[in-house]
Amino acid sequence: MKTSLITALVLGLQLQPGVAQDRLECLLPQGGRILMEGPCEAPNDDRPDTCDTQYSTRYLGPDGAAPVELGVTSMRRTADSGTPAEMCAHFYVRDGTLHAPGAGYGEYRTVARGQLAALVATPHHDDAVDQQANRESARQALSRPGYTRMAVLGGTWVVEEALTRWHWGHYAGADVYRAPLSQVSQTSSTDEGKSWSAPLITSAPRLFAIGASALDQADAARPGAALIADKRRERRALLAQGKQLVLRCRLPDRAEFVLSGRLPDATDGELPPFVPLVSVGYVAAPGRAAIEVEPELALVMGLPTAAGAQQEQVCNKAGLANGVPYIGISMLDQGGKRFTDFSFPDKIWYPSAPPRQASELLMRRELSYGMNVALTRRARVIALEYPLVSQACTRAARRDQLPVCPVGAVLRSESHDNGRTWSDLVFSGSSWIFAPGQSTDQQPGRARLR
Repeated sequence: MKTSLITALVLGLQLQPGVAQDRLECLLPQGGRILMEGPCEAPNDDRPDTCDTQYSTRYLGPDGAAPVELGVTSMRRTADSGTPAEMCAHFYVRDGTLHAPGAGYGEYRTVARGQLAALVATPHHDDAVDQQANRESARQALSRPGYTRMAVLGGTWVVEEALTRWHWGHYAGADVYRAPLSQVSQTSSTDEGKSWSAPLITSAPRLFAIGASALDQADAARPGAALIADKRRERRALLAQGKQLVLRCRLPDRAEFVLSGRLPDATDGELPPFVPLVSVGYVAAPGRAAIEVEPELALVMGLPTAAGAQQEQVCNKAGLANGVPYIGISMLDQGGKRFTDFSFPDKIWYPSAPPRQASELLMRRELSYGMNVALTRRARVIALEYPLVSQACTRAARRDQLPVCPVGAVLRSESHDNGRTWSDLVFSGSSWIFAPGQSTDQQPGRARLR
């Protein structure tokens, strides 16, 4: 068979329906590059946000060195929404040796003088060490951005996991991967991985540089040419092909948010309690085209299949405030053409320690965060608000029910530059969004299940 025909057959096997092909080039700071290629598998379950990508990986050394086949590299950690920069940062060069991740947990590979070596290092994890480190951290907790390095230093195996200061959720900062490293979790072995030292949280790493993010380490690879499929949209399109559960949440002005979720193809007569959210659309008036809303911004984890209170609670995520429709942490922009996507600094995104004055008022009045954080706009000023409710009310709620408590006040942060910067949270008895004295499910501006 001719080479071109063989190539076509191979590509035909790889590029099956529902499979997106990624191609990525990573440039190493000392010269040389990494070439990766692999399919993003279509989901075989009901999670549109997951994607396991197994990349065929090749190393091309500097100065025309012969290529080295590294085998398969797994990028499960960043495959669902990973950018080329996030993926390339897993490769780095130290003292002339390339370090690369492997296909599975604890697998590491190195290339020195054109020779490939593979090691497996699986030190144990210690929750007590994490808890103590979190207590001692200035920000009360540490986060793992998902980067681990392993190297052999003078006969000692060293494994370090990068740590950053605390972030809450996906929307904590403009880019959680760009947060500077503050510490590492470090462990070592002197008997080639048979036994390991207890993990140590330290600000004196041997393999990372403190103060720079995992993506900005001086020895880490940077992205070159890349073809990365938008996997989330692609998988949602696949999920949308099946039977759908549709909820219509009507606003006071008769506009609607339309939320769709995928129902199982086959059941034994009983539906699961929740199905994955596939899409969110805003319809300003009958006959108007829907404006798409990124589902993650709606803060809806899944759609309840049973009619009733739980479906109403989903609609409670949406509303109309100051004439501006919103759902979750997104609102219609001033042009009326798209829903906003802001990144909120961790000082205002469910902070563990609000500013002192606000914190003192919360304690004095025995108030706590309610459900349904929301976003609105007045003229050119944008506000993010948390409804505050009585702690006594939330404690009295039954375990199997969400508390229904009147809003007593709000915590509000404002932006005067279209979401680029945000003020500290301020305690306020008046709200731009929530009517005081009424629970979040009885707010006059909220959306109602149609």
